[in-house]
Amino acid sequence: MSIAPGDLGKHGRQLGKGGQATVIELPGLELPDVTGELVYKKYHQPHSEFGSLRRVVATRNDLDLPARRRLDAVTVWPVRVVEESGHALGVVMPKIPDAYFDRVTLLGTGGTKLVLREVQNLFIPPDRAAGLGRPTPDGEQRLRICRDFAGVLAFLHDTLGVVFGDINAMNEVFRLDDTPMVMFLDCDGVRPKGVKATVTQLDAPDWVSPDGGLLSRASDLYKLGLFILRCLTPGPLASVRTNPDAIGGALDSQGVAMLRRALGAVPERRPLAAEWEVYLRRALGEPIAPPKVGAVAVDRPIVLKGQPVVVDWEAFEATEVRISAGPGCVEVVKANGAHDRGSTSIAPRETAVIEVSAVNALGVDHRSAGPVDVVEPPVHHPLPVPMPELPPLLVDVPAPQGLDLVSMPVLGIPPPRADLVPSADRKAFEWPSLPGVGAARFPIDFGGFFADVPTYEFDEESGR
Repeated sequence: MSIAPGDLGKHGRQLGKGGQATVIELPGLELPDVTGELVYKKYHQPHSEFGSLRRVVATRNDLDLPARRRLDAVTVWPVRVVEESGHALGVVMPKIPDAYFDRVTLLGTGGTKLVLREVQNLFIPPDRAAGLGRPTPDGEQRLRICRDFAGVLAFLHDTLGVVFGDINAMNEVFRLDDTPMVMFLDCDGVRPKGVKATVTQLDAPDWVSPDGGLLSRASDLYKLGLFILRCLTPGPLASVRTNPDAIGGALDSQGVAMLRRALGAVPERRPLAAEWEVYLRRALGEPIAPPKVGAVAVDRPIVLKGQPVVVDWEAFEATEVRISAGPGCVEVVKANGAHDRGSTSIAPRETAVIEVSAVNALGVDHRSAGPVDVVEPPVHHPLPVPMPELPPLLVDVPAPQGLDLVSMPVLGIPPPRADLVPSADRKAFEWPSLPGVGAARFPIDFGGFFADVPTYEFDEESGR
């Protein structure tokens, strides 16, 4: 937790100087628990009571790895106390990343200079900011900056149990190209709960809470309200604005009500930083927790190949829902944040268990439905059927004019009805003479014409 001045290595450039300390590069110093470059914040006046500084450093050391990484991403947190002869000479901290600097053009010389992108640049009129070489975030980007500002403060209050205290226009910097978008500086001045800070905590002009007395969590929450108001309403006099009614349409009715409570005179009614973070995430359509899949069901357990099933699903905190019915068979639908339900059709290519996944930036959750059996549709195959050979149809016919006619094959032709056909309509059809064929003929109707069909004589001797 402590380091001697002689162990800092060779000092590099002076990066900045303020009322209480000077910041100097430490190009030769490396620490096993810190990634990246380090700097030395050297106090103008050494501190003899440095117990709280050690506790600030210990707060980081006591965190698990994910929490420590988050702390390093959103703050310039002290990682060692520089001590000598019972005095704290300063602290070692990570160097502020380049993403929080602007390269601005100097008036007169035309040269350029890297300058910290402090949050005070969010309050000035956008056209003036552009003229100074500063970024001009749009309304959504400003909401995201407020979201991360509230998120850092919630992390300090709820996870670390500290009061930041000196929230002002210069103690926080912002970026637009990544998340998190806000970083808090001067964290050696934080006050662990119930402990007096070694480094004096101050109220900057125009950032004074109405509570008076020691800076507290309640005063942090008041200043959070000031930041949200001023960030979302840039323009003339925005940096001194305190009236919540000036927010206009930048927040909905819920947000306006929260802002009035935040800037009110009753500390207990001020929204917590975590409440602001949840509200701002909702306003941006973002999740506030890892996603979760609720109830899922399919409308049928078996389906013909190529035909769809309908999957009913429920998801919480999801930005999208993925329905999978085996390799290469996935449907993706957008989800609406806090709680959403839907029905999605999907055509499995083979028998499969349906997997429903809820997804957001914080994780993935899965649940199964089914299985669904996929069967091939029936196929019609014609079968060749041989036609049976039928015997000739024998029809008894009266013997004409004394001829002994027993029967005749007519191949399914009905018996003649000579009595129904007028003699004038009958047409003779001459058949060739065959052995055993008599001369007597009678007409048969063949669908529009008449023919005389020969008859067979019966020979008693031969039996034919």
